[in-house]
Amino acid sequence: MRTALLLIVAVVALGSVSAGCNRPSCAQFDSSPRENAAAGAPASSSGGSAAPTTIDASRTVLEADIVQLDHEQNRIYAMSKSGSLAVVDASQPGTLALLGKMSLSGEPFEMYRRGDVLLTMSNRGVGSDGNVAQPLAEGAPLPPENPNASALVTALDISDPAHTRQLTTFRVPGEIADSRIVGNVLYLATYENGQCWGCKDHRTLVTTFDISDATAPKQVDQVAFENPSSADFNAAWSTPWKRSIIATPERLYVGGLGANPTSNADEGIIEVLDITDPGGKLARGATIVTSGPVMSRWQMDESEGVLRVISQRGAGRSANGEAFPDIDTFRIESTASMPRVGHGTITLPRQEGLKTVRFDGIRAYAITFNQTDPLFAIDLSDAAHPAQKGELHMPGWMYFLDPHGDRVLGLGLDRTDPSGNLNVSLFDVSDLATPKLVQRVAFGPTNMYEDFMITNGVLAEDQERIQKAFRVFEDGLIAIPYSGGSKDGSSCNTGGVQLVDWTKSSLTKQALLPMQGNTRRAIRRDSESMKELLAVSDSNVTSFRIDDHAVSRSVADVVIGTCVRRQSYPGGGGMGGGWNEGNDVMGGGDHRAFENGMCE
Repeated sequence: MRTALLLIVAVVALGSVSAGCNRPSCAQFDSSPRENAAAGAPASSSGGSAAPTTIDASRTVLEADIVQLDHEQNRIYAMSKSGSLAVVDASQPGTLALLGKMSLSGEPFEMYRRGDVLLTMSNRGVGSDGNVAQPLAEGAPLPPENPNASALVTALDISDPAHTRQLTTFRVPGEIADSRIVGNVLYLATYENGQCWGCKDHRTLVTTFDISDATAPKQVDQVAFENPSSADFNAAWSTPWKRSIIATPERLYVGGLGANPTSNADEGIIEVLDITDPGGKLARGATIVTSGPVMSRWQMDESEGVLRVISQRGAGRSANGEAFPDIDTFRIESTASMPRVGHGTITLPRQEGLKTVRFDGIRAYAITFNQTDPLFAIDLSDAAHPAQKGELHMPGWMYFLDPHGDRVLGLGLDRTDPSGNLNVSLFDVSDLATPKLVQRVAFGPTNMYEDFMITNGVLAEDQERIQKAFRVFEDGLIAIPYSGGSKDGSSCNTGGVQLVDWTKSSLTKQALLPMQGNTRRAIRRDSESMKELLAVSDSNVTSFRIDDHAVSRSVADVVIGTCVRRQSYPGGGGMGGGWNEGNDVMGGGDHRAFENGMCE
């Protein structure tokens, strides 16, 4: 039997950090990826990249997304992986109208909105010759992967949706990994593979842009983090120079692989950047060493003057890691000085691989998983002196954890469940010594026979961005976008948004809202006349009336792009089922390549 291990870690005297401000002020749309829980549970905390409530709002940390909202004019701006940007009028309940659409160079990644300006980011937007790629014709297939291409940042004037115009573009070496806006500065992290345009070597590059005048952004600074491994080293995830980031109003943490794993040295590294300069200048700070590589943003969290990290030696290179996971805490004396103050090792009954981490105030949650043996749950109540307090056996494993006070919601996968290869689980963690699985509901395709088929072909996002897709609303409704899955990547008309209701004591599976294409987002737009959910795929925006959560009722639809067939392909091993391209961050493969094996 395949089971998963839920590790519950209590980190002492460390408060939570709220998420970056993704929630707009207008009440008509509800697009925040974080919501208050149902049945009186408090609001959940962030995944580590956020600003304390005492920080000036001008230093709030913002994250990009494929959807941006204009609440004053009730417009939706939606990116399609097929290469288009659409502007949709959503001013009237139950109606949608396409106001304009334009083609973007390269493959759209994410974007920010600053008033009447969209700051869009695209991969493969710059050719090997340094020239900006020509936008694709509508309906044309995506070009093949090009290791010589690089990224593009473009500012667009959207004041007239029917005539969107380009203001300026910036060519950035490498492939976009992630971004943040803090104040009036855009921080962009890209991966250089040594052969793309402008790339110097295999490394991660952080570039800053002054966007105080969004109509005329200016590139300000760049800092590179080199590949620490020997030139001939090839990890199972294939890209040891790729790193994850989290941000606070003062610091950018850049975590990844820090040593050649053929040695006996600690493998993980977190480089800290001082981002307090309002103009975008970067200053190097502390270098933090951890036993295992930082393969996901969720492994790092800053709270109340302490950085917390959970890592595992050998994670990503072998199915079960090469040591038990470690918990480390570092006191933030300054950006340049962060001494270790606590250390603990999660003692497992057998060697298992770290899959998922989530911090929540004075607690953290982690999932380990063994490919063949049962997995268990361990509760650690003190970061400096960890003690195992509880264990929880459950089939499959959790891909994402969403804390809500003394309850935790989990998005999981289990390819052995005949009721569906995806699931939502509700955990009672009121007593850390005895965590309980309250209920689980399964949904989605039933024909996936490898985990990578689910992580690549069914889930809406990779682990770095899954919180933008998995939605928990204030009224107790959960919305989970997903693709239907197929073995050959040929299906474009399956999947959609699964609705689930939750309280502190139950989960209720409700309607599936079917969608065209690969469904990626769910937005609430309730009004006095109706409760409404807007689902966004790479080909459509569809309005569903959800007054009754058990009934699927589509009331409006607009086409914004084209569904594109995409394939996963075999490669180097690791916990992702022996495949090189995948978005199973802690499961091997090229963990940050977003290769949904379905329609995009």
